[in-house]
Amino acid sequence: MPSYSPALTAALAAIDEDAFVRRADGTLVAQSSSQQIIADLINRLDLQPGMTVLEIGTGTGYSTALLAHLAGAEGHIVSVDVVTELVERARTLLPAHGYPNTTILRADGVQGAPEHGPFDRIIAWATAPHLPAAWITQLAFEGMIVAPIALAPVSKSGIGTRIRLTGDTNPHVDQLFPAGFVEMHGQELDQWLIPPYGIDVACRDDTGRACWLSGPWLRSPEQYLQGQHLLDNLATDRREVSGPLEQGEPAADFRAWLFATQPDGLTTAALGDPIWRIGHAHPTGAALTDTRTATSTITTGDPDAADVLTTWANTWRQAGCPGLAHLQPHLTAFHDGWTLHATSGPEARRP
Repeated sequence: MPSYSPALTAALAAIDEDAFVRRADGTLVAQSSSQQIIADLINRLDLQPGMTVLEIGTGTGYSTALLAHLAGAEGHIVSVDVVTELVERARTLLPAHGYPNTTILRADGVQGAPEHGPFDRIIAWATAPHLPAAWITQLAFEGMIVAPIALAPVSKSGIGTRIRLTGDTNPHVDQLFPAGFVEMHGQELDQWLIPPYGIDVACRDDTGRACWLSGPWLRSPEQYLQGQHLLDNLATDRREVSGPLEQGEPAADFRAWLFATQPDGLTTAALGDPIWRIGHAHPTGAALTDTRTATSTITTGDPDAADVLTTWANTWRQAGCPGLAHLQPHLTAFHDGWTLHATSGPEARRP
């Protein structure tokens, strides 16, 4: 078992996970995350008794119970979710299991809960496209946020961040870590295969399965039409090749480095199954590798797309295979918050 704080270890032992993640008939609530993922993020939060916490994404209420246990009777958890059924369910479950120190709201997490702040801690279970200004205005001095935020202007680029507000009014990132969650959304979703934002081209194949592409190069009317044609080819006329990585090479590090360096033609995609892909694409060709191992690539059209993906992998190797541990994060202010960026140091060249 991973090493957690003594307080979190006690909370994990005290709370019946099944009481929250399973319905009365024993079925699993769809919006469930693994206990290890939940515990890992909460462990980074350094939550102390008596603190007030904003949780973005109530889900099953299990994470809310853990937070409430750690905050204690003098603390308070304000949790928001967009799914009415989950909000009503959590409002019943949490007090029934000994956690009246909770307020459950139906609200858009991007807006936070301004009437209930300031908050000592904020934690999110969905990927925000940027760090919302509302979260910082609701965060107490020396407060902390643990949340996944998009690192690149493509879908599925979420990276876990720990953000502190100390010394001045500007937030600072002091940790990056793997965190894969659904994109944050303001309305209830009726499907999970097409992300709620960041998708530039989408279609369904002959069996009705969802396919999509996400990439800055697609964001003009002409390129949209080219992307639609390319996506049709990927769904109907594609081939599989090995690479760009060898077995055992750290695919997660390669992926994080691509998000940080954002080479031209960077594209993410899904091609009819829940597994999403990353690679290079342009109007007449694409090469998209699986994100788990990056050892198998689907290509269509011009073969030079696969050559570009191979070049990216070679550049990454020459740079020493940098990953999350080597990235230097920084936040750039804009009108509605801060965008997340990262650099991998002078030894890592842009591909």
